[in-house]
Amino acid sequence: MAKISLNYDQAHKFVEKNKKLGFYWNGYSIMKWTPGHNGYMQKNGMFRINQWGYSLQYDVNSIGMWDISDKYAKFI
Repeated sequence: MAKISLNYDQAHKFVEKNKKLGFYWNGYSIMKWTPGHNGYMQKNGMFRINQWGYSLQYDVNSIGMWDISDKYAKFI
């Protein structure tokens, strides 16, 4: 899967702009949460905002960049 690298400023702008899509910060990780009633049965399941869903975590790498999926390129 292709990735897009975001620096510190780009990552903060991206998360702030896309909160409605389920992006938020968890420490230094960018999280993407999507509601789904079967989330409780999945490895990446997470209970958030009083419902189950699925989460993806994008961690900061060794050079201080976040590599997110290129499918979110249009939201940058």
